Amino acid sequence: MVKSRKNWALIFIAPSLLYLALFQLYPVLYAVYISFHKYDLMSPPQFVGISNYIRLASDEQFLRSLWVTAFYVFWTIVPVIGLSFILGGLLSTLNRSRGVWRVLLYLPSILPFVSVALVWKIMFNQRGPINDALNTVGVASIPWLTNSAYAPWALIFMSWWHATSYYTIIFLAGFLTLPRDCFEAARLDGAGLLQTIRHITIPLMKPTIVLVVVLATVNGLKAFVFQQVLTDGGPANATQILTILIYKTAFSYLDMGRASTYSIVLFGGIMALGLIQIWLISGRRDA
Repeated sequence: MVKSRKNWALIFIAPSLLYLALFQLYPVLYAVYISFHKYDLMSPPQFVGISNYIRLASDEQFLRSLWVTAFYVFWTIVPVIGLSFILGGLLSTLNRSRGVWRVLLYLPSILPFVSVALVWKIMFNQRGPINDALNTVGVASIPWLTNSAYAPWALIFMSWWHATSYYTIIFLAGFLTLPRDCFEAARLDGAGLLQTIRHITIPLMKPTIVLVVVLATVNGLKAFVFQQVLTDGGPANATQILTILIYKTAFSYLDMGRASTYSIVLFGGIMALGLIQIWLISGRRDA
């Protein structure tokens, strides 16, 4: 009987395992293989050892993309986590209309990325609604997407609107699981709002905070669509994050070896940062 159940279990999970092997594991392993080769899709791969990795230290495009990526991720996740935490806490205090607000806040997360990017591209246009609003208060129009000083901030501002909705729902779910008696006891003891947040809310919300920080970092590092649609990495590579560089290197320059090297570095960076964040925020050091 036990053996029969195991066989049936294997039959049911086989399609998922096959999918993971073909579309997840194999591409990663093949990317590792190609990263040790020079390959332009036109001729057979030529083995070059670790030269692609050695060149990274002097690759100006790669180093600049790393800086642009770090700048984008930092200024995206820090404000987004703060806003999401506050909104999630406020929503958890509502007794009525919480479901309506939850749906309205979550809507930006389920809209197609390309459609969202195209709408924001119109809004950031030289004669778009944002500049029109600035003109009404006496501020000159800003070249949001055509000036290297403003383009990174335009994408960051848009990410605040888009990402906050998703993480607010996660924080709301965390707030709704908190035991109410702890807050009642703190109130009876005369604890203020800031004391309650610092000593009760944040410690109890630590698992949710860890989840949101890791998800926000990973999603920030994997960002692609918004930069591709709004600026295509420009102007002057000011918004060329690592994923855009990988795409251009592979499909514009047909240098699959270097593109695979960039991909492996990004993959390793995402994994390392995720593990470090979990270790630091969850306090595993003292475990």
